[in-house]
Amino acid sequence: MIQALISFAVAIAVCGLAMRFGDKPAQRVGMITLGGWIVSLIVFRNSARFADVGLMAVDAVVAALFVWVSLSSRRLWTVVVAAFQMLGVASHLATVIDHRVTINTYKLSLAVWSYGILLVLAVAVWRCWREQRRARAGQS
Repeated sequence: MIQALISFAVAIAVCGLAMRFGDKPAQRVGMITLGGWIVSLIVFRNSARFADVGLMAVDAVVAALFVWVSLSSRRLWTVVVAAFQMLGVASHLATVIDHRVTINTYKLSLAVWSYGILLVLAVAVWRCWREQRRARAGQS
């Protein structure tokens, strides 16, 4: 449980920074990510044997929204975020289709892709902040 709280705190920090310092695509991805995490906490059903279908539905909607952000912006990192989210949905599907995939493997794969999304978003926000700082320094 403590790992989930730490992960949620990291997500709040990264998404908050994205909404504060990021450009429009970063703000959208930050809002979608944070919204997806909150809805996931609401629909999460802890099962030791089966994949969570409600969580898969939430992740599929988030993936579709990430694809929309990727198509509406001209940023390469948004494609990476959408791809990571689709890999998370594929992890859900693999666990639903093949019951030999263990729940621990399933949870680990979801964590890896989630942290990948947060890392890509953090780097994108840092680069946007750096560009904004350079632009302000150039105006002076």
